[in-house]
Amino acid sequence: MENTRDKLIDAAFDEVYSNGYQGASLANILAKAGVHKGSMYHFFANKKEMVLASIEETILQKFNQRYGYANICEKGYLEEFYARLRDRSTRDFKRGCPIANVVQEMSNIDEDFNVLMKSIYEAFRANVKTILDKAIEAKELKACDTRKLALFITSTLEGAILAAKASGNEQDYVDVIEELIVHIEGKR
Repeated sequence: MENTRDKLIDAAFDEVYSNGYQGASLANILAKAGVHKGSMYHFFANKKEMVLASIEETILQKFNQRYGYANICEKGYLEEFYARLRDRSTRDFKRGCPIANVVQEMSNIDEDFNVLMKSIYEAFRANVKTILDKAIEAKELKACDTRKLALFITSTLEGAILAAKASGNEQDYVDVIEELIVHIEGKR
């Protein structure tokens, strides 16, 4: 059973993901969570603190679930990575990428958001780099600069999600991902 803090985290993330931080309504968050304002203040000093916690906990958890598998696998790193890239069921093309949305809205106007989003993005790139490093160790990929390749992959992935959001066509995402995989395969 979800506790009150978890309900607030989930509701805050959903509200910000749908409406942006500045458009997020505290009343909507509290209503979605089914709690009163006093309950929020038991866990968080204010809306901003709650939203920062919700972004950090939710996005890091999603990315670790999606891309943190490399440390428990022994082979098939790239095939698993491709499967996860191709899996559209875990993506929301109408709302786009939660990282990109918050970065575009808040990074230039709030230092706390800027610091958090940089750390989340770095963790995302580090997960991808680990996959690539493990693929090299397993002889699935030729030696290369995995830092640069991880940057290229994460940037391309972000662009693919944005393209699908902008066009309203998931096929744009699929097409970009297939081209990305062709690029990676060229390094085998």
